[in-house]
Amino acid sequence: MHTITTAIKKFQYFYPYTVALVGVQAGERVNVMSCAWHTALSFEPPLFGVLISKKRFTHDLVVEAREFTVSFIGREAVKLSAQMGRTTGAAMDKIRIFQVKLAPSRIIRSPFVAEAYAAFECRLAEVRTTGDHDLFVGEVLAVHETPRSFTADGVLNVRTVAPLLYLGGDFYATLDPDTLNHVVPD
Repeated sequence: MHTITTAIKKFQYFYPYTVALVGVQAGERVNVMSCAWHTALSFEPPLFGVLISKKRFTHDLVVEAREFTVSFIGREAVKLSAQMGRTTGAAMDKIRIFQVKLAPSRIIRSPFVAEAYAAFECRLAEVRTTGDHDLFVGEVLAVHETPRSFTADGVLNVRTVAPLLYLGGDFYATLDPDTLNHVVPD
């Protein structure tokens, strides 16, 4: 039998989620934040959404820059995820203090995290308020990927990439490649 609660305090029942690092440059200010809430929204045009609290420093930078990057990192970057998620760029230069290696984007000004196995360059298409977070809808203008990170079919190659998964509450995990199953309907 299930327990039922209507006093929802921690809204993490749908985790794990791949860790995404949202990068932005507004003027000379550059910031990266960890983002647990993100999703693909459309194939055509390619749209990707990130949800950012109005209280976060990155929120106002994305509004100003009208663009952002989304970097997906492997388990070896778990400390970077915690650093980008538990500190604010409003109080410090996180890029300098944590020595974050950034790579230049091809189309937009905002950089992405160099050690990402995949990264999106996004132009802001829409902002939608969703309770205490805003959904930033980005049109994906370019995708960067490291060699051998994806199969010929575009599936993440878990033999070469161990994606970092966020479980909530500062807990992380990754995939065991031996548990990979390719299942097709009969």
